[in-house]
Amino acid sequence: MLYFYLISSLLFLQNEESSDSGEKNTTEVATIDPAEALEKLKIAEKAGIETVLLESIEEFADIKDKKVIAEIATHLKHKSENIRYAALKALRFNEDPESLSRLLKFSKDKRLKTDTNYHVEYIYALGQKADKKAAKIIKDDLVMSSAVDQKILAAKVLALGRIREIDSIETLMGFTVSGGRRGGARKRGGTVPMRQEVQTSLAVLTGVELGNNAQAWNDWWNDNKRGFKISSKEGTISNARLDRRWKALWMTETEKAQAAEDAKKERQEKGKNDDKKKEKSEDGLIDF
Repeated sequence: MLYFYLISSLLFLQNEESSDSGEKNTTEVATIDPAEALEKLKIAEKAGIETVLLESIEEFADIKDKKVIAEIATHLKHKSENIRYAALKALRFNEDPESLSRLLKFSKDKRLKTDTNYHVEYIYALGQKADKKAAKIIKDDLVMSSAVDQKILAAKVLALGRIREIDSIETLMGFTVSGGRRGGARKRGGTVPMRQEVQTSLAVLTGVELGNNAQAWNDWWNDNKRGFKISSKEGTISNARLDRRWKALWMTETEKAQAAEDAKKERQEKGKNDDKKKEKSEDGLIDF
């Protein structure tokens, strides 16, 4: 009971410190002492209360410190699904190189084989890093086959679009013709499964837009691969829906919030303009 009150007091103090304003809280998280964060994470784990640990992981997710990141990484194997996903999300968006190292070390964990959705989020976490060190894991089992879950394959294809290497293009080209006739993987005009994901990743990697016709992509690559160099800047996706999906997939929470705020302001501005047009029309100033 005494221990429980200790945890409650700790959380109360944390909340008091960060309740003044969102701006103040952001500053405090960015400058918090890593040793203090590590201590609080360990206390939260010992408390055995899921919500307490979740809040601690989320609060200290961005801290660039090896020990803090290592502590969060231990929760990738937590018995609670919510804790596991929170830890994975923290590592995905933490910009310290240690977070990638911890993700790479987790590649053989049995949970990735038994939980498809967790495996998908793990692949996206690797893709988020846009680092060629993650390429080998992403490419593993990237073949059109009924033995590999389609959601995992789709995640791998999209994640490869973040690895700006010639080998990523080669791998995706090979993927479009993999599987042969097994399970009807290919049809005239291109690969049916994952065609939009392949189109998206090839577009951002090459700066070329050829739609989702696998043959067209392979013909283009055979004509252009010699001496081809990947730009440091992502290519443009001409399909607006695919472009929005791509950008949303890799946005941080801060970027998503900003995008939502921008969209809200744009709608409000459009509403004001529409109201002005309506008023002018009603006054007889504009004849439609």
